Amino acid sequence: MELIRTPQPELAELFEHTLKRNGFAVARREEGNEQIIDLQDPAQYNHAKALLEELITDLKHQQGRQPVEPLTGRPQPLMSGGWFASLGWVTRIVLIVSVLVYLTPYLMGDGVYRALLFPAALDGLASQPWRLVTPMLLHFSLLHLLFNLLWWSDLGRLIERFQSSGQLVLVTLVTGITANVAQFFHTGPMFGGLSGVVYGLLGYLWIYGKVNPQSGYPLRREIVIFMLAWMVICFVGLSSVVANAAHLAGLVSGCLLGAGFGLWRRAQGAGAV
Repeated sequence: MELIRTPQPELAELFEHTLKRNGFAVARREEGNEQIIDLQDPAQYNHAKALLEELITDLKHQQGRQPVEPLTGRPQPLMSGGWFASLGWVTRIVLIVSVLVYLTPYLMGDGVYRALLFPAALDGLASQPWRLVTPMLLHFSLLHLLFNLLWWSDLGRLIERFQSSGQLVLVTLVTGITANVAQFFHTGPMFGGLSGVVYGLLGYLWIYGKVNPQSGYPLRREIVIFMLAWMVICFVGLSSVVANAAHLAGLVSGCLLGAGFGLWRRAQGAGAV
């Protein structure tokens, strides 16, 4: 008999442990990306439900002292390794590789940068297809690197935590390629940075939360307004130094992906995915 369901594995584990510790026979299972707690004895339902309601009330009272996701305002699970431990493996790999690539000119010259740039002509992609993606790893100042990696880490962590690493890879590749191609046609091959992907992840999470509000991790309205306002400022006042075409293309492609996956998951009835 189903007792409760939640999109958060950490919360489901806490529910299961608390119920078993109090003598209830329960089992945990997955349905889509939802965690479901089943009660073995229906006669215990009212007592088990009352225990969970008390636990949830206590958790809400503690919420003010618990770390929260900066982009959603929702509770963030406590992890022993701190900020880096809260990142999924895809988020970590892109972060580390971006830092290493940034350091290469200081260690071995600009050969790596030149090998990762978008080619001077599209036919160059036939022999070097990685250049369709790798410009996102190139950053041209420490501020540029830090700004992009902070946003990448927070947005990427949300997708990996609530959906999957594979979904983050998919969204990153689609939005990154779209952003790179758009920027190439706008300014040529001399560009780089994760900002097109960052706007892609932003658009994905923003629209996903709009069309599938039961997912449980909508972005805070202030975050979306800030990022959109920054994009407008870049178009108006920083057009010569910012990859605006990449920002816009990444955002639009991310929004389309968010709408598509959000509607699909909602139709499946898996609102937590």
